[in-house]
Amino acid sequence: MKIKRFIAMAGFCVGIMGLQHTAFAESGDWQVKADTQALYGTYSSSIKRKSVSSTGLIVSADYLEKGGFSLGGNYTKLKFNGGSIINQQAVYGNVRYNVYLDALPGPLTLRLDGHAINNNDTTGNTDNVTVVAPQISFLNYDKTFYIDLGYARSSYKNDLHVQQWTPTLGFGFNEGTDWVQVRGYFINPSNALRAQNKSKTSAVDMKWTHWLNPETSLGLEKVQISGLVGERIYAVDGDAAAVYNLADVQRGSVSLALQWRLSQAFHLMLAAGNERYLDNTINDSYNNRFAYIDLTTQW
Repeated sequence: MKIKRFIAMAGFCVGIMGLQHTAFAESGDWQVKADTQALYGTYSSSIKRKSVSSTGLIVSADYLEKGGFSLGGNYTKLKFNGGSIINQQAVYGNVRYNVYLDALPGPLTLRLDGHAINNNDTTGNTDNVTVVAPQISFLNYDKTFYIDLGYARSSYKNDLHVQQWTPTLGFGFNEGTDWVQVRGYFINPSNALRAQNKSKTSAVDMKWTHWLNPETSLGLEKVQISGLVGERIYAVDGDAAAVYNLADVQRGSVSLALQWRLSQAFHLMLAAGNERYLDNTINDSYNNRFAYIDLTTQW
């Protein structure tokens, strides 16, 4: 059963953390970060959906410039207008390793993500989901050019597998104060009947980040504007460590995020945005207006 994969993955990730914990005690060369996250969204004009809320924690550790790992969990509650609720638990983990080649002006990073999702969806269509997502990326030493190629394979119950390709380009300019990233999503569900009659979807996600001096901007250190155009379904977002297994066809989004440096160890991000969705089976077009908070601790 796929629920056993959920338990096995959780145990595997905890095992990794236990092994790395020994290394923490032997070396001061580790950098550790914990992200505590919360999100709340309300669905406007939706026939079925009322609201969504989630909380999560991701702990990441990196050893010098060689690589690292992340481990996290998330709880999501999706409320419907009829009063029913989907309660969902998710486990996330990744490992990454940097490869240095003399011919390249920067490291190649090899990364492998894994997701395991369990919920009480009575249809079973979004329950016991597993995702494996490898990625190879390159960032030059000047941090002015970034490129990656990601792949994700998601396994769902009731005869559905989803393949996703995500090529990405990123550019830094203005002496490191600005960063632009563009990522494509090319998604192919194996069963169109289980994917809102979509045999493939494509979308482009764009982000612009501007860095400020927190000493002269009341602690504000980053402003980020994001937007999505096109369509995607059952997407896997590697940056957010999120799987859109509960979503209909996403048809665009826009968001604004602000991050403050509270101290050398604590950073606070507040974000708000709007996502557009379409349920093709009942021709229901609606929006999700959401707010998001993230508190980061580094040591």
